[in-house]
Amino acid sequence: MKTLRVLFCSGLLLMVSSIAAMAQSIQTDYDHSFNLARLKTYDFHQQTRKPGDPLAASPMNDRRIHNALDSQLRTNGFANSASGQPDFLIAYFVTTRKGLDIRDNRFGLLQRMGSIDVNQVTEGSIVVVFTDSTTKQEVWRGFVSGTIDPKDLDKDVNKGIAKLVQKFVKDQAGKK
Repeated sequence: MKTLRVLFCSGLLLMVSSIAAMAQSIQTDYDHSFNLARLKTYDFHQQTRKPGDPLAASPMNDRRIHNALDSQLRTNGFANSASGQPDFLIAYFVTTRKGLDIRDNRFGLLQRMGSIDVNQVTEGSIVVVFTDSTTKQEVWRGFVSGTIDPKDLDKDVNKGIAKLVQKFVKDQAGKK
């Protein structure tokens, strides 16, 4: 009975840690001397994409990120000030790289049985930068990183951007 309980708890721990490993990573940084709470209106910085930039190669992904940021900021009470003077400007960048997803499915202590699965994956990061429109100084930066799955791209981008905007709202309020 004790062995069964140990096996069950070990399996549950393994499942929870594998789910956590698949989650997106969110990180932010901001200028602590700047009052983020005064940022209420935004506009998008006109960016020129250079050759080799993943967003230059895929205007659809560029629009996907732009629309996700616009939608999430509006949902959280910010106003797009395309015609007037915004409080902050938004720029965003994407990086991608090839990686490996290695899963060890072997079991046993002395005589290991099972298999090791190795799959090539694409890992990506979205970097979002908020710049004060009057001083042109960067005041907030957020990163979303994770594995890119082409069939879930819309959902993953929206989920990651939603987490970033929520983190920005918390940073505005001075919460951790």
